[in-house]
Amino acid sequence: MIWITNEIGSIEDSVVRRFSFSVGFPEFNQRQRVRLWNTILRQNRLKRHFSEHDIGRLAQEYPLSAGVIDLAVKQAVKSGARTRARLHQAITLGLTAHLTLKHGGEAPRARDRVEKAYSLEGLNTSGDVNAMLDQVRRFDHHLRRSDNPVPLNMNLLFYGPPGTGKSELARHVAEILDRTMLCRRASDILDPFVGVSEQNISRMFSEAETSDAVLIVDEVDSLLLSRSVAQRSWEISLINEFLSQMERFRGILIGTTNRLSSLDDASMRRFSHKIGFDFLTPDGTLIFYRRLLQPLISGALPKEACSSLKEIADLAPGDFRVVRDRFCFYPKHELSHELLIDELRAESRIKDLHSRRRRIGF
Repeated sequence: MIWITNEIGSIEDSVVRRFSFSVGFPEFNQRQRVRLWNTILRQNRLKRHFSEHDIGRLAQEYPLSAGVIDLAVKQAVKSGARTRARLHQAITLGLTAHLTLKHGGEAPRARDRVEKAYSLEGLNTSGDVNAMLDQVRRFDHHLRRSDNPVPLNMNLLFYGPPGTGKSELARHVAEILDRTMLCRRASDILDPFVGVSEQNISRMFSEAETSDAVLIVDEVDSLLLSRSVAQRSWEISLINEFLSQMERFRGILIGTTNRLSSLDDASMRRFSHKIGFDFLTPDGTLIFYRRLLQPLISGALPKEACSSLKEIADLAPGDFRVVRDRFCFYPKHELSHELLIDELRAESRIKDLHSRRRRIGF
């Protein structure tokens, strides 16, 4: 007799002990989904319509089971789609419909991905980023080959002002390792009921380990605040749980923070690498302008504008992204280098005003 079930939590212990064998089928990780897509597309004679990049994108954006993927592909064929574009459209429609149904009727949000124009060039960092990336690659290779169940982790901390590239580098690490990104924030973890936040932390690490993902925790100071300033017992137990999970985790964790001084002292020794991020240098400012804003304009950057651009202080990659998103839908003939540089100056002035703002109250 063979029993099949989607959920085992409700099975009585007296029934469980009577099974001679049990086989679990965990969710596929990203690399497994790539192999799955290749198999299903070959079986349906559609492999020629999909590049490796197409398959990698589908595996990353749609964390679904084999049955769902196979059904979406077969329905696309039945719909009469024959061209590459129509097949991609039909399959994507089916996958999106399933995710929407799975999330109670809510359309799935766009998954975190690396900025297309991203590059390490131009970032202002302390610490050897290239050496860190080389070590992470070696660790990843060892982790994939090692069958030793002993916890083996690499915890990275990226700290610095907002917009300086911390989260983007974290996503870049996941991309170069060809691992799924599991991004979490305090809002995904904290719960008003006693003990639930700790359970959410444990579940987060377990999910990252099971799915073979790079765990990225944005604003990690919200979960690792120094215990010396904790005012409630649950705050201390939350931090203790996070620290304990860091040590037992078998994988790669990346935490980002704008408030390095607020982190608990015990957390610092648990991070293998600490990479600092700062505002761009004049040369870095020019690099990011050419990468993100130059494509919006037809003309080349004049020498005078280049000098003006380098004089703007406290700019971060995030500022260029904000200005780009503000004007990317404008016709090129309506934009000028003077306009975009003035917008960057405005972003710099806002930071200056914000940093000098005085608090009111006690």
